[in-house]
Amino acid sequence: MKKLVYLIVVAIAALGSVTANAQNAFHAKTDKNGFYKVLDCQTSPSYFKATSEQNEDGSYNVKIYHGRQLAQTIKCEVTGEELYFIDANFDGNLDIVVGPATARNYSTILLWSDKKNEFVPTGVELNGYFLVNPKAKMWVGLSSGGASSTYYTKYIWKGNKFEVSETLMEFSEPSEYADYGVTTKYTLIKGDDYYSPASVGCVKQRTNKRVKLPKDWQRILNSFDNM
Repeated sequence: MKKLVYLIVVAIAALGSVTANAQNAFHAKTDKNGFYKVLDCQTSPSYFKATSEQNEDGSYNVKIYHGRQLAQTIKCEVTGEELYFIDANFDGNLDIVVGPATARNYSTILLWSDKKNEFVPTGVELNGYFLVNPKAKMWVGLSSGGASSTYYTKYIWKGNKFEVSETLMEFSEPSEYADYGVTTKYTLIKGDDYYSPASVGCVKQRTNKRVKLPKDWQRILNSFDNM
């Protein structure tokens, strides 16, 4: 493990500051709204190697190597084995997203811990496609609720906890309004209690027009449109 840490430190020093390295070298190029796709992030940094293999129970073991030496193995309950390297929690360190990061499939995040000198599972289960905005320090996920409903979920970090801040529900079929207690095409709620927003008092805004939404949500929707 000490060799792995040393190798990472040397590589970061060679590329510049820790923050510049994590924000500029490993995530994808941001669009005009400030977002990049997790799926566009690098999958194999040159200074260490990470692989994954599926277990009999359907989970995956992520193996992190320094050269040919196995430095760490982490078991993840996800539905895919792809590995993406980004600064997930905006602390200047390189982290790993495990999983396909696509609709109806689950991903998780492994955070680098300076204190432990290793990657640490967060226990987070993510479902859907994900955009990240390093300047605003936010993640946003897109997932499908059915044939005519889509959820856009905004996440923020509180320490090492990944929390849902807001959810925007979009409906293309008014017949589904009653099932979710909504009355408009767009319903913005606090958190992720989207099954009965009308009854739990979590609604922040209702509108039928995208241009009436807060500016950050308009930018989020525009970025997903351009995926």
